[in-house]
Amino acid sequence: MNEPHPTFALLLGVIAHGRDFGRVDGLLAGPHGRHATREEEDFLIRSGSMTRAEYDESKAEVARGELDAIERRTELEGLIASLTAEEAEDWLGISDAELHARLVMGEVTAFVCDGELRYPAWQFSDDPAMPVLPGLARLTPAWGEQKHPSTILGFMYHADLEIEGTDESFTPVEWLTIGGDVQVVLDHLEAASWP
Repeated sequence: MNEPHPTFALLLGVIAHGRDFGRVDGLLAGPHGRHATREEEDFLIRSGSMTRAEYDESKAEVARGELDAIERRTELEGLIASLTAEEAEDWLGISDAELHARLVMGEVTAFVCDGELRYPAWQFSDDPAMPVLPGLARLTPAWGEQKHPSTILGFMYHADLEIEGTDESFTPVEWLTIGGDVQVVLDHLEAASWP
């Protein structure tokens, strides 16, 4: 894990206390982990999880680097789906000092990428009455130290919050946009052991 960026580490709205997610040193090092033992391979096949042919194809995909390529693309998605400080200021129609004050209070969230702050686009709305999703000061610390911006992006747009007493489900972004209680999102995180 990269060390926290000292300038941003103590700001309430900064994900993972300023861990720099832009460093790709480890991403380019090649495949990670270990190879399955023959016994583990046999167990997967005997358990019906996959056939020998499916296992061999999966193993070949890993050897070709396809899994690493998917992982790199996924990680880049969260970095790309963000705004610079200047873009966030323009979106909100506020000054640099006002944006910084909101970040200090946790009213907006950001992550560090190559030594600079990036503001995840999912937190912003087109509604002038509520240009930023509410509850971020409580939500940001719940992501913990290790959650990559891409993982958070996926959660915010794809987690299904099933609301008790209704047949509807919402993504966290949808739920917060309609004024739903952030505690519902926090409860979902806790129940899923996500952080």
